[in-house]
Amino acid sequence: MIYVLQSPYNSRSIPDGFEIKTVTIRQKADGWYVSVRIESKSTPDFPIIPDSEIKTITGCNMGLGKLVYLSDGSVIEHPRFATNKKTKCLMRVRHRRVSRKQKGSKSRSKAQIKINKLQNKIQQKREFYNWKLANKIVKKAHAVAVEDLNISGLMKRCKPVLSDPGIFLPNNQSAKRGLNRSIADASWYALTQKLEYLAVKSGKRLYKVNPQYTRETFSKCKHIDLDSRNGEKFICTNSGHIDDANRQAARNVKASVIEAYGLNVVKRIKYKMVRRSVRNLYN
Repeated sequence: MIYVLQSPYNSRSIPDGFEIKTVTIRQKADGWYVSVRIESKSTPDFPIIPDSEIKTITGCNMGLGKLVYLSDGSVIEHPRFATNKKTKCLMRVRHRRVSRKQKGSKSRSKAQIKINKLQNKIQQKREFYNWKLANKIVKKAHAVAVEDLNISGLMKRCKPVLSDPGIFLPNNQSAKRGLNRSIADASWYALTQKLEYLAVKSGKRLYKVNPQYTRETFSKCKHIDLDSRNGEKFICTNSGHIDDANRQAARNVKASVIEAYGLNVVKRIKYKMVRRSVRNLYN
C-alpha cells in the first residue's frame, strides 16, 4: 500500500511499519511544501466491490454553467474561482502594475510575487472545493460514472483559415480563448482524478464512458439526432420531450455504464406524499 503525505508543517507523523520511498520539495508563492511518499508491503490494498454487487450508480456530466450535473437530477454549482468578475478585475490590476515597473527591478519582482500569491490562493480554493465535491459524489452510490473527456483536445487552438497566400480569415480564436479559460477553471481532469482516488479508497468503482452523442440522445427512447440539441436545451425530435441537455447527458452516461458492464442496478422508487386529514389520524 502506497500513501502520499503532504502538509505545510509536520501535521501528521509517519505511521509505524511504513518506509519512506521519495521526498519531493516544492517552492510555491506562500512557502515551501514537502510531499513524502511512503509504502508498507504488509498493509493490504483497498477492497474493490465487484460488478455483481453494485446496486446503485451515479452518472456525472461535467459542465461550465454548472460544474457537475448528476443523473438523479441534482446539480452542483460552479464557483468560478478564477473567472468571476472580482478575481478577473483584481488580476488585471496586478498585471498592469507589473507591466509599469522597470524590468529587472525589485519593485517589479514584488509586484509579480503578489500575482503568484493570488494564483496560488485560487488553486488552493479550487483544490479544497474539488475534494469536498468528490467526497460528496462518491458517498451517493456504490459506483460513479463519468465521461472519458479529451480535455487537451478541447483546449487546442482553432485551425487557421487561409483564403489567399499570406492572408488569414478570422477563426474565432478570441472566443475560444475565453472558453479555454473556463475549462481550465472548471478543472475537470483534477476532479475526475479525485473521484477515482476516493472511489478506490472507499472500496467503490469509477467507470469512464465514451462521451460521443451523450448530449444528443434521449435517455428513454434512445433516439439520436443532432438537431435535438439546441444550446443547453434538449428537444427530442422523435417524442417532443423537452429537458436540459446536460441532465440528459448524465442519465445517458449512467445508462451506458449499466449496459456495457451488465450491472444489476436497483431502480429507486419515488414515493408521493399523500395528504391525510386530522380526523383520520385519531381514528
